[in-house]
Amino acid sequence: MMPKYSLNPLQGLNLPWLLYIHVPICLPLMFFSLLPNVNTKPQGNHDSMSLQPIGNTSSSSAHERIPTNTHLPASNTTSPTLVSATAYPLLSPQKPHKSTKSVSVFLCVIMHGFLVLLHLVLLALSILGVEHRLVTSENGAWMPALGASTEAFYALYCTILVYLVQRLTLYRNLIQHQQLTILHDNVNAWSGLGSALQCLWQQSSTTGSLWWITSITIYLGCVFALHVASSSIAQLQTFSVTTNISATTFSHWPSPNVDMMGLQWHTISAIVPSLGHFTSSSNAGLNGTTLYDTVQADGATGHASVDATTFRAECGLLHNSELSYTPRLNANQFGDYVIGPQVSGQEQTMKWSARLVPPYQDQLAVSSAMSVLFPGPTIAFIIPMSIDIDNSLKSATVQHMNWEYQQVPLFDSPQAPIISTVLDAHFIACNIYAEHQTATVDMETGQLLTFSPPPVLSPSDWEAWTAPKGDNNWDIWSPPGVGQYKHHHAKWFVSPFNSGAMHPVKICMTQSRATCNKISLLELYFMKEIGLDVVLDGQASGPPPPSGPKKVLCSRRQFESSLSKIFASLLWTGAKLGSDAGGFDPTPGSTVVSRQVIKWHLSINSWPLIIALTASLTMLALSICMSGGILHRQKNKTPIDSAGILQIIWLTNRLRVLKDLMSTVDDPREDVLRSAGMLEVDLLQELNRQA
Repeated sequence: MMPKYSLNPLQGLNLPWLLYIHVPICLPLMFFSLLPNVNTKPQGNHDSMSLQPIGNTSSSSAHERIPTNTHLPASNTTSPTLVSATAYPLLSPQKPHKSTKSVSVFLCVIMHGFLVLLHLVLLALSILGVEHRLVTSENGAWMPALGASTEAFYALYCTILVYLVQRLTLYRNLIQHQQLTILHDNVNAWSGLGSALQCLWQQSSTTGSLWWITSITIYLGCVFALHVASSSIAQLQTFSVTTNISATTFSHWPSPNVDMMGLQWHTISAIVPSLGHFTSSSNAGLNGTTLYDTVQADGATGHASVDATTFRAECGLLHNSELSYTPRLNANQFGDYVIGPQVSGQEQTMKWSARLVPPYQDQLAVSSAMSVLFPGPTIAFIIPMSIDIDNSLKSATVQHMNWEYQQVPLFDSPQAPIISTVLDAHFIACNIYAEHQTATVDMETGQLLTFSPPPVLSPSDWEAWTAPKGDNNWDIWSPPGVGQYKHHHAKWFVSPFNSGAMHPVKICMTQSRATCNKISLLELYFMKEIGLDVVLDGQASGPPPPSGPKKVLCSRRQFESSLSKIFASLLWTGAKLGSDAGGFDPTPGSTVVSRQVIKWHLSINSWPLIIALTASLTMLALSICMSGGILHRQKNKTPIDSAGILQIIWLTNRLRVLKDLMSTVDDPREDVLRSAGMLEVDLLQELNRQA
């Protein structure tokens, strides 16, 4: 009995099967729907089957053709019934232009080749180091933009490449004579890298599409590698570069028009002893015995070259034949100075009458009366201490001073007797040199790094004083006022010691005010620097007569260094106070600041570039292999260009064998459907036969 076919092409097709056909993951049915056959039984295991369209069978067919004008029996149901495709004329699909696939193949090869060429150019730039000369601004604002644009380019470019290769490989599979399972695996693998790996795992049971699935998996893996490597192929890398900018400097060396005697040395000398308690960053411009210019440049880093001035004291013992003092008896501490030509600079010996109150034993005092006797910047000290020198120099330099004191009376007496004793002392003269240098300053800390020429270390042993060498006049001076002597203003550097802040306690030999010796705070600070700790209290105002062994004076090097440090601190403090607070205003200037600036240049990383180049070459080779053969079969067009649900319904409506094959499969599992689909078909030949 001949089997009858319903005009409903979906009759006999289980509805759950249609629910199983989900385009992204359930493509087996999609390709089983492409399966044509004359009878429902294959002609052998996995043999080719001839495809017979529904409603287009010949007279020799074993099946009976139903006329198109057959009337269907009336039905009381309201559900719609699908009409067989034979009720309508066979649709003639719109064939694409002959050049459509050619353009796609050409565009696919060109885009893959361009990606390879891009990586080759980047590799050449990396080898030649050209990218390092592409320098950006200092703020690095291009770094996020470069990373985002690189990733966006690769993402968009790879999306286009995947689309082209996927469409071309699908078209090739549709026009190729192969098994339905292979067609299913190839289409399903393009869903993503995960689907491709799953299809590759399934090849252990059916190995017909191993080459295709492996190629698709490798291609998608290369796309994944490009996505990973794209963010690190080209990056902005920081580097430091030295730039020069102009900056304002402030010199702590007073200008020639500053009246040095008009400064408030009382305030300045009181501040100097406390400078050691401040941090080094607060003392910018002062480094020991050196004054250097400070630089004002906001945000500047690096180093700056500035002017510096170093004080250097050259001290020695005065011979008693060159300068001596002979006190007068009952002359209210007056005496006579005898000055030799070497000290005064004159051609003959001179005498000078002045009052002199010697300091107490193991102390020192600055003698302004003796200091004015020396030409140039020379300061004299009276030191009643023991000095580590040989006997010949000691006898040639010792000065015999009178120390008067009043003996405490045993009974009430209107006046205690005055007793005089001999106090041996030495006169030390120090020539003060101001040496101008060039210094290098750290812009971040403001501290002095180096200066040249370096200072010359003085010897440690005490020697006899020698006159200054060369022109030792400083380039600062103090014009004398009305009724003032010029030599007093030439010796302005003595004023901080004699006219500065004084300690309230005085040391007096007798009850007479003429025998009292005032000690300044600067003298106390200087004595502490050379190792003489003097404690003054109320009882020290009338000390006992000098007796016992004397302390030994420090080395010459320590004495000179401490004195030079005091002079540098005096000028630095005066400049910091400014003219409004009793000092002087710093002298402005300019210099060129050398600073390190952080910039950005393009850097190409070798390993990510090699990975990207390898991936792009692999993608180019695979795209040519997977899309090959399309142009040779271009004259035979297939009416479908995709494998979606609409294409499945369209093919099922025209090929009777699809629903017959599905009706024989009761289990919709993946492995069952894959086994049933191991049939070789040629969709291009059979579909074009309908046209």
